[in-house]
Amino acid sequence: MIDYFVKGGILMYPILLCSVISLTIIIERIIFYSSIKINPVVIHKIFELVSNREFEKSKKLAETLPEIVKVVFVKGIEEFYKPGFEETVEDIAEQQVYKLSRFLPLLGAIASISTLLGFTGTVTGMIKAFESIAQVGYASPQVVAKGIAEALITTAAGLIVAIPTIAFYHYFNYRVDRYTTQFEHIVQEFINLSKKV
Repeated sequence: MIDYFVKGGILMYPILLCSVISLTIIIERIIFYSSIKINPVVIHKIFELVSNREFEKSKKLAETLPEIVKVVFVKGIEEFYKPGFEETVEDIAEQQVYKLSRFLPLLGAIASISTLLGFTGTVTGMIKAFESIAQVGYASPQVVAKGIAEALITTAAGLIVAIPTIAFYHYFNYRVDRYTTQFEHIVQEFINLSKKV
């Protein structure tokens, strides 16, 4: 494995860096998304308590929710009868929605960068192969092997990093869309409730 890394040339280092960053983000996002379990029964109970003006009980129940939803309810309950409640809740909700997509643009960029680094390695490897031919004056497998090996190894390394990164990027975006829709519905229901109570 180390032998392949060395044969891949200098571009293997940024590809390795891309793989480390990508893996770190993927693990962090998996842990983050798996912590978000929104129980509709609990949400319904909170709305019921708020509509009955049992704010302390509803706040206590909100503490059991995942962080991104909990913050909206706890702050919202504190600000319930204050002017600008709707704007406050929407601002808090926007901040929480941002947390859902955090690091995803970077993950998408890494997928593109690692692919391009792999293809750049293909070009530099082929240049070395042709330079070897120019130096020796003839083409033989031994002469061009080093350059072609570099070209193929960097291409493979770039794609090995890019393919799972792209797959997780799209999967995470799907999760974000799903959570955002669910979250927006909860926030809107909370705002509507404030107009009735």
